[in-house]
Amino acid sequence: MIRSAAGFLFLLLLLPAQYLYAQTGSGLDPIPNVYLDCNACDVTYIRTNITFVNYVRDQEDASIYLNITDQRTGGGGREFTLIFSEIDNPDGRVDTLRYSSPSSDTNDERRIGLSRHIKIGLIPFVTQTVAVRNLDIFYEAPEVTEEKGEIDDPWDNWIFDINLRSNMSGEASEFNFGLFSGLEAERTTHIWKIRARVRGEIRRRNVELTDRTLNVNRDWGDYWGMAGYSISDHATIALFSRARFSKTNNIALESYIAPAIEYNFFPYDEFQQRRFVVQYQIAPSYRRYFNTTIFLKDSELIMNQEISTRLRYDQRWGRIDVRMSGMHYFHDTSINNFEINPSFNIRIIRGLSVSLSGRYRIINDQLSLEAQIDPSDPDNIIRGTQRPTSYDYSVSFGLSYTFGSIYNNIVNPRF
Repeated sequence: MIRSAAGFLFLLLLLPAQYLYAQTGSGLDPIPNVYLDCNACDVTYIRTNITFVNYVRDQEDASIYLNITDQRTGGGGREFTLIFSEIDNPDGRVDTLRYSSPSSDTNDERRIGLSRHIKIGLIPFVTQTVAVRNLDIFYEAPEVTEEKGEIDDPWDNWIFDINLRSNMSGEASEFNFGLFSGLEAERTTHIWKIRARVRGEIRRRNVELTDRTLNVNRDWGDYWGMAGYSISDHATIALFSRARFSKTNNIALESYIAPAIEYNFFPYDEFQQRRFVVQYQIAPSYRRYFNTTIFLKDSELIMNQEISTRLRYDQRWGRIDVRMSGMHYFHDTSINNFEINPSFNIRIIRGLSVSLSGRYRIINDQLSLEAQIDPSDPDNIIRGTQRPTSYDYSVSFGLSYTFGSIYNNIVNPRF
């Protein structure tokens, strides 16, 4: 009797456990929580179309951290790097996918392709969860074509882009007209990166003053070219060229050819997660001015050197991006400039993040300032004539604190 009673009691204790086991999906884990970190994503579209995970506001509530970064590809396309990683598990799964979208894609085609790669990347993280019950896989077989060892590209990786646009605006005493055109060409391979662009704009402004009509000409034109060659996983050499004119800046012609070298202390294949790049460039240039400058020059042949550096990290705790550059002319080192651009977005504690960005420039290289121009003259202010200054700056600070429901799944498009 005692043995049978004990067995009956064991069955009573076992039934709720078996019932609970069945109700929770036969031992499957619950739907995972995902923290999506992406500045270039249509987050609403992703949350609307990928519904087999939960989206949360804070990393501390997530089991999966999805970091998506992007960079420009040849011809103006975008390459997205998707890093999926388990949170709070040093030995957890980490997967990386890359999605390339050509410049011919519309925004809708780009977000569809990105969402498809997000789905593919999430599959290994949900196979042991209850989400797997309602998942399925579809495969569209490609058209059968003759197998080729290499892609037959009649354009040899060259991509071209032509732009033309105009604008007009006005009021009772003012009329503005602009006509912009541009041509860009680019060839990008694993070894070579060649880019060139020609741009220009007709910018006219007519302002009715009390005693006369002021006609303002702000036309400009610019050619820029670059050919870079990869010499290792960390270094690249390049040759830059430029020719331009600008009515606003008193430059009738500026042209130069500048050799340069770049070194990245981290491998280039880690460019989206971390980079520490140093660039050096030396540039002999010729300048001709519309009007005599404050240095009593109508034209001159000069040479400068420039060094710049950029340190950037994109991690779970936030983003750090610091850029610095300095330049001086050889004929007079007091003619120089220095610029620093820091940007921080740091997660302090749960729900609290701080952002800070700014720019500060020391400007001692305004070679094209006109000698006979009074910068305080209202006519010159209206014309937008270059004004003398020794520095400029900008600062932006932000503080964000979010609290409430940890979930961020529901999308309501009304209003």
